[in-house]
Amino acid sequence: MSIVIKACLFGALICSHSVMAFDWCGPLFVSPGTTQTNYMIVNGKLRSYGLYVPLKSHLDSPLLLNFHGFGANSLAESLGSCWRRTANREGMIVAYPQGMSLVPAWGAGDYCCFGGSDNDTEFALQLASCLTRPQTHKRNVYVDPERIYAVGLSNGGAMAGRLACEHSDVFAGAVVTSQSFPFATIEQCRAVDAAGKQKRAVPILEARGTVDVIVPYIFSWGWSVPARQSLNRWQSAMGCRGPAVYEDLCDRPGSGPECEYGFSWCESYHDCDGGAVVSQCTLIDGHLLYQNNQDYNVCDDGWFMLEQYEQLNQ
Repeated sequence: MSIVIKACLFGALICSHSVMAFDWCGPLFVSPGTTQTNYMIVNGKLRSYGLYVPLKSHLDSPLLLNFHGFGANSLAESLGSCWRRTANREGMIVAYPQGMSLVPAWGAGDYCCFGGSDNDTEFALQLASCLTRPQTHKRNVYVDPERIYAVGLSNGGAMAGRLACEHSDVFAGAVVTSQSFPFATIEQCRAVDAAGKQKRAVPILEARGTVDVIVPYIFSWGWSVPARQSLNRWQSAMGCRGPAVYEDLCDRPGSGPECEYGFSWCESYHDCDGGAVVSQCTLIDGHLLYQNNQDYNVCDDGWFMLEQYEQLNQ
């Protein structure tokens, strides 16, 4: 990194602690096949994110914002999640936002978590905007603004759900892993926009573990809602009708050859507003569902759902 860029970032850090409020996308560092740390300023605060551009990206690549869990960081998410492998196969660009505070967290709605703030939502929206600017083409970053998605684990999953609820005009779907519907009321999701029109419904995949002690399946410690209640809220919020369709997890696109029938399942609503689908997949497993005992890849399953919705709305 050059001395000039370091000086700019140092100045940005100073300003981020002042009363000044301004936004800056910052210089874009890209190294295909590796995750590069980048910085930007959001409402006067310095924020960072990792950016992964696969070796084979496209002129209209999807963009995923992949949010880490409470107390974790963007590096851990980039190494521990399954999204990089999916990105390599599909030519997706993945951004790994970094939470703020001593214990990194996201202001992800009504339940979780302390240490996050509304600046997190502003960060996500500005990050999506910065990565779709024409200037990024000079770095061979070409993002399709119609294919921006939010995904995440735990507190990061709640953040992804919040963005899909509040800003479905930007985020075309979400994969919520080991977390739940982010709000206390259904009305907080897909509120009317400035023109008085309800925001669009988007596909949601929620994956939960029945023996998760951090985000419990059948009860709550206060930073989530139980799985049944969460699915009912997603169903209502996205305008889903009809009874849920049950299927064995091993029949899902994300299942692998070692998946065993009869141990895990999914409930899906296919008749939702605008052709969206809401699914909740249940595994007899714990909190870190990126690795599980059912040979199930939530990233591949989630991407299949998001891609189906994209094709339907072309």
